[in-house]
Amino acid sequence: MRETILIRGARENNLKNVTVEIPRDKLIVLTGLSGSGKSSLAFDTLYAEAQRRFMESLSAWTRRFVQQQSRPKVDAILGLSPVISIEQKTITKNPRSTVGTMTDVGDYLRLLYATSGEAHCLRCDAPIPTVSLNQLAEHLLALPEGTAVELCAPVAKVYGEEWSYLFTELRTKGCRRVRVNGELRDLADELALEEEDLSVSDLSPSPSPGRSFFAGKGEPDSDSPFPSEVRTPGGGGRGERLRAYQVEAVVDRVLVKRSQAKQLLVALTDAAKLGEGFVRCRFDDEKTEARFYVGFGCPEHRLTFVEREGWYFSFNEPESACLTCSGLGTYLRVHTGLLVPDPSRSILGGAFVKEAFNVDKNTNNGRIIWGLAAHYGFSLETPFAELPEAIKDILFWGTKGEEITLVLPPGGRDDRSVGRKQKFAGVATQIDRWYRWYRQKQESNANTEDWLRKVMVETTCPDCQGVRLRRSRTRIRFGGTDIHTLSNLTLADAAAFLRALPSPARSPEAARQILQAILSQLELLCDIGLDYLSLSRRSGTLSGGESQRIRLSAQIASELMGMLYVLDEPSIGLHPKDNEKLIATLRRLRDIGNTVIVVEHDTDTIRAADHILEIGPGPGIHGGEVVASGTVAELCASPDSLTGAFLSGRREIALPKVRRAIGDDALVLTGARENNLKNLTVRFPLGVFIAVTGASGSGKSTLVNDILHKQLYNKKYDSRVLAGAHDSLEGIEKIGDVIEIDQSPIGRSPRSNPATYVGFYDDIRQLFASVPLSVERGYSASRFSFNVKGGRCEECGGEGTITTKLNFMPDVEAPCHACKGSRYNAETLEVLYNGKSIADVLAMSIEDGAAFFTEHKKIAHKLRVLADLGLGYLTLGHPAPILSGGEAQRVKLATELAKIKRGAKNLYILDEPTTGLHLADIQRLLDCLNRLVDAGNTVLVIEHHLDIIKCADWVLDLGPDGGKNGGTMVVEGTPETVAACPESHTGRFLKALLPPSLSS
Repeated sequence: MRETILIRGARENNLKNVTVEIPRDKLIVLTGLSGSGKSSLAFDTLYAEAQRRFMESLSAWTRRFVQQQSRPKVDAILGLSPVISIEQKTITKNPRSTVGTMTDVGDYLRLLYATSGEAHCLRCDAPIPTVSLNQLAEHLLALPEGTAVELCAPVAKVYGEEWSYLFTELRTKGCRRVRVNGELRDLADELALEEEDLSVSDLSPSPSPGRSFFAGKGEPDSDSPFPSEVRTPGGGGRGERLRAYQVEAVVDRVLVKRSQAKQLLVALTDAAKLGEGFVRCRFDDEKTEARFYVGFGCPEHRLTFVEREGWYFSFNEPESACLTCSGLGTYLRVHTGLLVPDPSRSILGGAFVKEAFNVDKNTNNGRIIWGLAAHYGFSLETPFAELPEAIKDILFWGTKGEEITLVLPPGGRDDRSVGRKQKFAGVATQIDRWYRWYRQKQESNANTEDWLRKVMVETTCPDCQGVRLRRSRTRIRFGGTDIHTLSNLTLADAAAFLRALPSPARSPEAARQILQAILSQLELLCDIGLDYLSLSRRSGTLSGGESQRIRLSAQIASELMGMLYVLDEPSIGLHPKDNEKLIATLRRLRDIGNTVIVVEHDTDTIRAADHILEIGPGPGIHGGEVVASGTVAELCASPDSLTGAFLSGRREIALPKVRRAIGDDALVLTGARENNLKNLTVRFPLGVFIAVTGASGSGKSTLVNDILHKQLYNKKYDSRVLAGAHDSLEGIEKIGDVIEIDQSPIGRSPRSNPATYVGFYDDIRQLFASVPLSVERGYSASRFSFNVKGGRCEECGGEGTITTKLNFMPDVEAPCHACKGSRYNAETLEVLYNGKSIADVLAMSIEDGAAFFTEHKKIAHKLRVLADLGLGYLTLGHPAPILSGGEAQRVKLATELAKIKRGAKNLYILDEPTTGLHLADIQRLLDCLNRLVDAGNTVLVIEHHLDIIKCADWVLDLGPDGGKNGGTMVVEGTPETVAACPESHTGRFLKALLPPSLSS
């Protein structure tokens, strides 16, 4: 067996015929400058070839259902193992996906509750046993010999005179006697029930036509105490009170004798069948009684449960999901602030969103609103903001049952409704009711969805309160806790809770095996620094690094050996204090006999590697070679290794010579309490570089993204964007724009690229349109767009490639035979600017483009900004979908830097901008961020990278830990202040990067 993986002649992307040997069963780190070719070697070559070979081992029929990998550009790869790729991809935004559904823990947990959970009645909360007919017979036979037992079957609760139909049906079933509200009656007699002898009960819903008295069991989520409820077909309207008859059929009367056990079992079977499982036993001439349910249900309140399986606790199953929110846990409700977007307007002046409440004089709403004004004495021409709160409450939520008289508006058309008295439910209530009806109809209308989104926001489901499940599911408990409560615990707390539980009474052996599987998975998740997450946490709220580590835990749990794992920067989003856990996990994966290859920039992970490969020496066309390889010591000793220079201390990111002074201008956020934030008051100084730090899960993103950014966006751009829970935000008027620069893609289509996003491609097309040949032919700027007919190649539609789809083989993507991949037709390519066609310009690197367009300051300026951010290796036409998250974020940052204006006083928010950056690239990033601050702006970054934190002017450190142990402000101040704080985890690691005199 080979001890190495040999890659010979790798030429994928920018790789320059690379030949390299990688030791097997080791922890290997691939590092190098951004864009140097690390991912091309690890994912596009090594992983792609291993996956392709595995797919070829499958049958042609199987391969039809799996996406095929094309053969990478490589001469040979020897010593490959089965491969698993764990990339840092944007995870699903599906609201039904949670940490529990992403892992095996959710499935095991549902199985645990189905197997060993203890059910409780929805009404009395008493434990519900499972009773069989044999158990019930044994219970009765244990009574003293000769005890008289009357076996009754509860049949129905009926209203009015419906009892006559019921008695006829009972006679046909062979019943002779019944009990009506406890009183014994003989069905052979003509029964005349006196109303005054009967109890009074509220009206129950009418049954469906033709429904049998004996059809179906009582549902756990229903309030019906009887298996069936029937009311008189013609008896009164809704809300009327009718006489209720509770009817029980007397099935048999027996004496307890061991010799007659068989007869007793037959009688119990008949009673359970007629009562749909419910049996009432009266003993010794009715002095005592007992209620039973044969099966799984509460005999006292006649509520039954179905047999439990794993799906019974899944909110993705329609039978288990909350009926109101369909298992989402959230529901769209009207937000009163959105109903009236401009409170300075009057009601007649259009205060309400027109689609939500049109008060035209010839509509019924118009007559209602004039009636309200006359009844409560307010003016419809008063600005809405000046109306009394009581009047606003009536307008939104109705008259609370009080009737008003409809009034004819001035100039309105007379109508028979004028003068009629009517209750008013309120604008918000009416829309909520209409939306519920709309959802039940399951209709889809773009216009309707549009205006609903204008006035409705996502809130916690009013029925399940975010539980997602039907009420009956939460009445099944394990260790005294329902499945929703347990899922809301942090992973560390959930593991501690399950570990401390005694063996359950129900199916203890099965529970022991399931618990063992759950605990092993929870411990793995905690070991890789995810202990602060909960199983109910939505997948869409996880960072790329968190989702990658969740997938990593699943691979470790499988305990396979002889595998090849390829990971993409698993340390992203991880605080230095948790990095040790991640490194230990990677080593554990290696120690059980696997080869682990990690593409990484984190210095701690690099130092922990058994073998390091550095790709470089530069990015893009300047990279694609193996610069250095070996151990950490060998890398540090190599004069060609840029990473070794930083690891050895020959190079470093320098501290700023002077930190900016903190002025009086600031944004002050008070009462922040969203998620785990504990009523924080935070001051964000303006005009400086701010870093928000803290342990993973401590509340950084909640504070900055969910509250600060959303509240600023709400006030400046869109009132429909609602911030997380807080009291106030002061100082909004002191900033210009708020600009969030995240790592989401700059475009989903290959037609989008840095040139189109940053905005200089239009200028380039104008240049080509001004060339004499273009003027002569009458070409406009649109002629040079590959998205518009005329100049583009119509054979490929401007794509440059033609893809042939094959059933069980990889799709074949080849350059278009007509345009040879240039995207344009021959006539367009004849137009040259300084000897280059438009296709040649798109194929240029950003570095070359900056030199080519030197005479055109606007284009050259934007290209230089991209190059300054370390993106000079990208081509102008680089497709947006294949940009990494870090590259996309830097393209967005370049867009802002290109239009920077001194004195603008904008706020720039960046979330982990160091993602995908080598230490050498971080210095460039810092230079660009400082340019923004020097121009009078404020830059706020959420960051774990210590080199960024040490260069900040002001640090806000949250924590001390994640989840429920976070959410407080540990320390705020300069990096030196943070380093001197003994309670700060960030300060503990930061201290090593600051001079002793400053950090002490």
